[in-house]
Amino acid sequence: MHATFRIFGPDAKRAGISFGTVFFMGRPIKGAPQSSYAVLVTAAHVMDSIKGDHATLTLRRRNADGTYVPFDYPLNIRSNGQPLYTKHEHADVAVMYTELPRDVPISVLPPSFLADDKRIEEIEIHPGDQVLYLGFPLFAMSANGFPLLRGGILASYPLTPAKSVGEWNFDGLVSGGSSGGPVYFHYENRIYKGGIHVGYEQGILGLVIEEVNSSIPDFAAKPLNYGVIVPAQLIKEAVDLLPEAPAKKDFVRPFVVPFRQKK
Repeated sequence: MHATFRIFGPDAKRAGISFGTVFFMGRPIKGAPQSSYAVLVTAAHVMDSIKGDHATLTLRRRNADGTYVPFDYPLNIRSNGQPLYTKHEHADVAVMYTELPRDVPISVLPPSFLADDKRIEEIEIHPGDQVLYLGFPLFAMSANGFPLLRGGILASYPLTPAKSVGEWNFDGLVSGGSSGGPVYFHYENRIYKGGIHVGYEQGILGLVIEEVNSSIPDFAAKPLNYGVIVPAQLIKEAVDLLPEAPAKKDFVRPFVVPFRQKK
């Protein structure tokens, strides 16, 4: 919840606004492994669909009484029309270093949260496993600015190798505005490798990129409750395309926070 926010801006193709979901990963700072640069992660089409150099993030501040208040925060996503974000060569993933106000409570998730092929195979994640995903469907959010949580079921096979498979399917309700949101898992006392492993396994499986409806005209209006996920390994590949540290320019500055191991 504390890593996920809404993004919106003028629509690049038609009148109105374009909107989606972003979340934040941390990239370790050399010499300070417990600190990180904040990296915004979302679907590439979310960034591409926003017109102009500026987007808006809906952030949250925490009051002294423990309540949260949402507020809009301007975000530079281009400079003179040139993207400040980096896109994966093949997958629908975009990442960028991002400066945020210091008083915004945020969990910048460590790279170890990204479940790569090795992690998926180690704990035997498979079709039928439950997944959780956060987002702002149809621009909606909770009254205090937090995303909405939904659940689904992994529906495709195989899941690895992610680089070859490219996308996974899941059985879950996806609406406009969900794109870019994190898909994660939290399994307690999971059974794998022939035994029960006491404790919990958690991590990010990927991000939501689209809802799917039937291509047959007679059924196009009937929701399939069917979504598509870009695997976390491809998010990692996109992050690895970033320079080791943010460029020393006004529109990107390091935002250093401690890693937090739990959502």
